[in-house]
Amino acid sequence: MKRALLTLTVIFASTLAFAQSGNVKDVRQTYLWDVTLSMQGKAPGAPDIWDQVKEAIIDDIQQISDDRTEIVVIPFQHKALDEWRQPATAAGKAALVARIKAYKIPLHNLGGKMTTMTCLYEPLQYVVDKVLSPDKVDVLKLMTDGIPDEHQAEYEALLGRWCQIAKEKDAYGFYIMLTSQAVEGKTVLEKIDPCRFEAIDVAKLGGTDVSLLMLTPQQNIAFNVREDYGEEITIKYAHSGSGKLESGYKVHVYSYENSYVQVDQVVELKDDYTVTVKAQYMMSKTEMIETLSIEENERVFLYSEPADGMDKLPYAMTRILESPTTLEMINKPEKTVKFHVL
Repeated sequence: MKRALLTLTVIFASTLAFAQSGNVKDVRQTYLWDVTLSMQGKAPGAPDIWDQVKEAIIDDIQQISDDRTEIVVIPFQHKALDEWRQPATAAGKAALVARIKAYKIPLHNLGGKMTTMTCLYEPLQYVVDKVLSPDKVDVLKLMTDGIPDEHQAEYEALLGRWCQIAKEKDAYGFYIMLTSQAVEGKTVLEKIDPCRFEAIDVAKLGGTDVSLLMLTPQQNIAFNVREDYGEEITIKYAHSGSGKLESGYKVHVYSYENSYVQVDQVVELKDDYTVTVKAQYMMSKTEMIETLSIEENERVFLYSEPADGMDKLPYAMTRILESPTTLEMINKPEKTVKFHVL
């Protein structure tokens, strides 16, 4: 009878896995859609982009691949006019597409005149109050062709509070400039500079495409210094949205100053949505084992951002969401359990 030796190796530590159950949220994608008369060219200097924008929104919705994504469409003028919600299933998308195609610009009696006005404050506040919530990752696309007609001060004050709101509710805002007339809105954003809210000049990029690819860096990486010392580090990115990954897209991965591992490298994002970076180890393996606690893991934070030049076509519609990757510095030996099978 042969004796077979089976060796079971168990890491004597808690291994942190990417996309653990309970750690990954579903995405909600909200389209805050300007439906004023200027979108049909009925204002001085305004081009007629009504049908183009409708098609852009429809194309964007159709390309969402995760049917767990919630889609919200809010047409707005001086206020939010309506709210349509559907899951990103075939039936849900079809329902939204039908409403978008059939939508006609409503006129309102404003100052004794049947017309439309643009206000960004009230619709954005509506989204904050009625849509955003911390149980999902919220991606907001505020799409407009011009500047607000009123409540500019209130709008700027809301942008001043946006950073705190966005972090509490795990939200990301994108100011989609559909025409050159919307550039003043970018100026307001640059003046206030809120985190998690950026402007995208799709008109300058040559159209009305609103398809974004959102990349979320891996939350945690287990790094056992006794086993992984000297190795390169691989970070995986979850991807959402309707944009596609363009070949050659580059990511700048860097770490804040610490005593253990330094990273500062530009690398290309692979087809499997991973990057591999070379780390500079600040101590020898022996020194690291002697220095790090066995009972409590030290943490090193790695940050990802688009590399220089990624704000231009064909890469401009890819965004990396603000979320650091935690490198858990585990200093525990492997525990080997041996048993015999006869």
